[in-house]
Amino acid sequence: MRTSLILTILFLADLSALAGKWIDPPARTPSGFPVPAPDRRPEPPAAHGAHREYMIEWWYWVGHLTTDDGEPLGFQSTVFRRAAGPGEGGEPDRSAFGKQHLFLAHGALSELGRGEFSHQQQLFREGWQARAESGRLGLRVGMIAAAEADGGFDLTMRLEGGRKLTLRLVPEKPLVSFGERGLSRKGADPASVSWYWTYPRLRATGTLRRDGRDVAVKGLAWMDHEISSSQLSAGLAGWDWTCMHLDDGTEVKAYRLRTKSGGSDPWSAVYWVDADGGTRSVHADAMNWKENSWWTSPQTGIRYPTAVTVTATDPRDGGSRVYQLRPRLAAQELGTCAEANPYWEGACEVFDERGRRLGLAYLELAGYGGGLAAQLGGAGG
Repeated sequence: MRTSLILTILFLADLSALAGKWIDPPARTPSGFPVPAPDRRPEPPAAHGAHREYMIEWWYWVGHLTTDDGEPLGFQSTVFRRAAGPGEGGEPDRSAFGKQHLFLAHGALSELGRGEFSHQQQLFREGWQARAESGRLGLRVGMIAAAEADGGFDLTMRLEGGRKLTLRLVPEKPLVSFGERGLSRKGADPASVSWYWTYPRLRATGTLRRDGRDVAVKGLAWMDHEISSSQLSAGLAGWDWTCMHLDDGTEVKAYRLRTKSGGSDPWSAVYWVDADGGTRSVHADAMNWKENSWWTSPQTGIRYPTAVTVTATDPRDGGSRVYQLRPRLAAQELGTCAEANPYWEGACEVFDERGRRLGLAYLELAGYGGGLAAQLGGAGG
């Protein structure tokens, strides 16, 4: 893939769906953190580095892999950064234990052929166990490491039990910036916006070390990088989110921002990325998110809607698109204690309304244990 294609930036314009409804974000939250401004073009490699002056930031990879003997796998690697207070930009703290930034690493591996799910979480203050470079991707946070590589990224994830996943990720489509004027809105609070930058399709190759030996793997992955200072409006309880890799070469991102009364916030959305990189989107008035079946965690007692149907009106032709997501493994819950804000994030298959397979997906179900808005800077941070 040519470098010029990788660096092409596609902006998703929601003006048709939100005409007259633009909300000007403030310059800062009430607590003093800067708020992402509209019309910023993400310029790699700096776009992939840490944006330390903003309160919340995360880097996120999920994907579907196959071993060289045909075993299906799913993986998730996520690094969160949260600043303790405003005005803490600049170079990383080089002391052994910094006090201004917290880093949280989440890792999970779904060994679908074995019916096994392994996950791990680690929390660090910035220091010798947690670093994030500015100006380019360079993360070393406990069990997860990620860095720029020739034409792509190197990602390593280590889990307990001797499992180690090492991947080279190469973009097959350009970087996408989601949202109107480059801002992804998470509710009506003016400050609840983020820069949301995605490589929707990455070719993944590498190895999985387990049982004392290395197994070759390959497949497709999705990469998000999101920066905010108030990620979720106070009136929202959480979100249901999915990214889909369809077999026809397109991708779909869909999410429902859940209100505390159980409804969908108007800023819920569906986005399509075509095979040639073109994009389009609709919001809540042209989509529906329906729970089909639920799974209850034996560890936390939380009940998750792990099988769902997303229906949306495609603005390209006005037709209805139906995506039925079914988990490939029931038990894919992370953070299996109430204090860790448990959530379900797992590998799924996608089918149409007639039950024909369309592709693969990852589904994230967050906030079902309560308290998520406060954790993410609700009500303006």
